[in-house]
Amino acid sequence: MTDQAHMDENGQGSQPEGEVIQTTQSRVSCNCGGGALGNPKIWLNMNADGEVTCPYCSRHFVQIKE
Repeated sequence: MTDQAHMDENGQGSQPEGEVIQTTQSRVSCNCGGGALGNPKIWLNMNADGEVTCPYCSRHFVQIKE
């Protein structure tokens, strides 16, 4: 499901605006940096293309080769 705010003029999903974090891991955690007042810590698995976006804060994680 693609959020309406992240759709381009053709109705296709586009890169959400948010922090981009590079990692060598295939599984990452995100707590949105808000501490106790932030969103819950969640674990995200990289997609087949080596990328995943946090559904809470739109941080975008990109897997890089070591």
